[in-house]
Amino acid sequence: MSGQSLPYHLRPHKTVDRRLFLDLLARFERWIPLNNYAYVSMGAYPLEDHKLVHRLIGITKLIAFDMESDVVARQKFNRPIDACHCIHREAGDLISNFDQVLSECNCTDATGVVVWLDYTDPRQIGRQIREFQALLDKLKAGDIVRVTVNAHPNDLLDPQLPGSKPILATEKMEKQFLNLKSRIGEFLPSGTAAANMTPHGLPAVLAESFSSAALKALPVGGDTTFCPLSVVRYADGQQMLSITGTIVARADVDTMLDRLDMIDWPFGSASWSEIHNLVVPALTGRERLFLERGITSRPTQDLIAELGFETAGDVGIEDFLASYRNYYRFYPTILSAEF
Repeated sequence: MSGQSLPYHLRPHKTVDRRLFLDLLARFERWIPLNNYAYVSMGAYPLEDHKLVHRLIGITKLIAFDMESDVVARQKFNRPIDACHCIHREAGDLISNFDQVLSECNCTDATGVVVWLDYTDPRQIGRQIREFQALLDKLKAGDIVRVTVNAHPNDLLDPQLPGSKPILATEKMEKQFLNLKSRIGEFLPSGTAAANMTPHGLPAVLAESFSSAALKALPVGGDTTFCPLSVVRYADGQQMLSITGTIVARADVDTMLDRLDMIDWPFGSASWSEIHNLVVPALTGRERLFLERGITSRPTQDLIAELGFETAGDVGIEDFLASYRNYYRFYPTILSAEF
């Protein structure tokens, strides 16, 4: 759950996912202006998302939190503005005392909140789902919630003892399923089985689990609902699942979605089950410049033919280009320099 040692500058999928989130926030402003919102996020030590929501959206009410004091100390040094509050709290504690935290950080006059719960520990997935549910209980219509969790099937396995024999694939998936079941309990979707413990199947199970938590927090009979706006999976080594949505009056859902024009946004999700797979291979500067010149106008097969190769690492170029057309504007630029 902490961002102590994560090399964020070397995670292109994470960078693109974050930029897509900012693009979604900008689109959300077609519905409600966000400049007077409070932004609350773990942020890790670089506070990259805090910098972006300040620069691109204009939010000045910024709150960063982490469970490790060393991370909070680095956050304080890396604050984009002096008014950014960096506090030492766990997610559950922050959620339980949410109004108090807003008051202590001088954010009680915010017209709404954007909250990003960025988790990393797959062993705590049950607690993470419950914290998401508890957070929704604290919020109101117009508030935005984003949650990122580990969706890597292999991370559901308990560590094997040194010298242990390799296990069969079927046995491995059964152990993954049993561990997931024990961790999320009542939130496990009916019909889930060991066969779902795949890179494609596990994110779908987790998304449905969060859907169940949202329904418990905001029942069908209530005036508001949690509407998913974007569900994305990506992998910088370990597969992650990012869910972004908003609390909205049930009577306003269709109007809001029309205003945001989510049908024409490539990474929009009309339901919890619409999960986009973000494919971001590492590109050289020359490869990126070539693709940016032709990605919007040239057929995929022509681009592949001129590139002269069909895979980049373990990513197929054809699959990559199908996704890259939708996010090339957000691909990170990483330059080397000598001092």
